[in-house]
Amino acid sequence: MGDAVSDTPLAVDMDGTLILSDMSRICFSRVIPRRPWMLLGIILKELTGRRAQWKRDLAEKLVFDPAELNYHEAFLDWITGERARGRTLVLATASDRIVAERVAAHVGLFSDVMASDATYNLRDKRKAEALVSRYGENGFGYAGNSHHDLAVWERSGQVIVVNPEKGLLEKLEDGADIVFE
Repeated sequence: MGDAVSDTPLAVDMDGTLILSDMSRICFSRVIPRRPWMLLGIILKELTGRRAQWKRDLAEKLVFDPAELNYHEAFLDWITGERARGRTLVLATASDRIVAERVAAHVGLFSDVMASDATYNLRDKRKAEALVSRYGENGFGYAGNSHHDLAVWERSGQVIVVNPEKGLLEKLEDGADIVFE
C-alpha cells in the first residue's frame, strides 16, 4: 500500500464490517421483549420514513456491553496497524450515534464518529455525501460490507470490502482494493 492511500482517512462501517452483526437487530431483540408497546411506534415511524427516529428510540433504551459484540478480528487487527502507522480512522455508520459512540470508545481506534441521529439516517448516498463533504471526492478510503455501501465506494479513493454480502463482490467486479472475507 502506497503512502498516498495510507495518508487518506479511512471511514469504517460498523454493522457487518467492524462487528459481525447488526445493531438495529440487537436493539430490537433486546428492547422490544422488555417494552413491547414500542413496536407500534417503530412500525409507524418506519412506514412514515422516520427510520432514524426509531433507531434513536431503541438506542436510548438499549443496555449492552460493546465487549460482548462479535468483532471481525482480522479486519480489526488490520485497522489497528493502519492507526499505528498514523492513519486517521473514522467510524461511519447508519447505526444511531448513541450506540456507535459506545462501540468506538470500546475499540479505541477512531478519532471521530459519523452516525445516524434522531432525524438523519446516515446510509447509502447520505453517507457518501457526508464523507465527500468532509474529505472531498475520492479523499477517503471506505470499509464496508453491504450493497448499501456501493454509493459510498463510488466516491471513495480506496475500496475495502469486509465480510461481503452475497453478490457484492460480483457487483464490484475488480473494484475492490482489499477484501476481508
